[in-house]
Amino acid sequence: MRALLVVVLAFAPSCALIATHSDAPRAKVRGPIPTRVQQPNKLTILAFRPRRARAGEAAQELRVTGEYSSMFENGDVGDERVVLDGEIARLAVAARFAVASRTDLEVELPVVYASSGFLDRFVEAWHALLGFPGGGRDERERFTYAMEIEKDGREIYDLEGNELGFGDVPVVLTHQLVEESPSSPAVSVRAGIDLPLGSDSRGFGNGAFDWGGGVLAEKSWGRWTTTGALDWVDAKRPSSFVGSGVEVEDDLSLQWGLEYRWNDAVSLLGGVIANGPVTRDFRIKELNREMVSVDVGLAFDVGERSTLVVGFEDDVVAESGPDFTVFASYSLGL
Repeated sequence: MRALLVVVLAFAPSCALIATHSDAPRAKVRGPIPTRVQQPNKLTILAFRPRRARAGEAAQELRVTGEYSSMFENGDVGDERVVLDGEIARLAVAARFAVASRTDLEVELPVVYASSGFLDRFVEAWHALLGFPGGGRDERERFTYAMEIEKDGREIYDLEGNELGFGDVPVVLTHQLVEESPSSPAVSVRAGIDLPLGSDSRGFGNGAFDWGGGVLAEKSWGRWTTTGALDWVDAKRPSSFVGSGVEVEDDLSLQWGLEYRWNDAVSLLGGVIANGPVTRDFRIKELNREMVSVDVGLAFDVGERSTLVVGFEDDVVAESGPDFTVFASYSLGL
């Protein structure tokens, strides 16, 4: 019931706004959904969030994004053991500002908290409703916590539970190459690094500088907008992996978003984020499978220069990623 209440409260503010459908809404782009995969190892490396391929109307922008995920992966094969059972909350405050014509810089400061949580029964019911597999949840007691990875009897990763910690800090520079026109999309390139602020020993970071880059595109027609991105990250392994024979896989990410402007104040949003596996050096699927997250959300104007996005996310592969995520993101143009 608590989980259901979270979802209801997330969508409740938009119910009145979405009641009226407009035949010709104003051409304001409110998407894409700015989420990232909440798999605990992936949270320790650089990730590029979905964003527009061109800067918004405001030269400066503040964004606060909260994501809450239920995670269950339980595997034991030979000398490999993975137990990722719990819930992860991540709150990130980001500032974006123009540094040149068609160029902006974004810095994000995240905090992470993991616990046994309260979503177990809800996720079980949700997966049963959709016909998804249970993923072995019946093998462990509900509302227990463990975020551990072992290789050859040695623990190589452990995310401390019931502890608040800073995550690594992404710094991303984006430059628009092509402006949108009736015949072509807007196209931008971006590059970023991950500053190792998060604790390596406590599982909040990897203790190293990750870097990467990618390309973005955006095209609108009528009341529709689609966005996309392809990014690559040179992912570094944490010090605890050294000597284990386990390397972290460089991350290749593909993003796609779709927006439908319902009326002058509300947009319906959808998105897909595909990520590579954490590593290829584990045989078991809990770490060596790709993740494909599907997002569904609503975006509505809170003010003339502010937008609130709420929604949920599910991993359709259901092998290595989180089972269910709820999110909210508030952005304010300055």
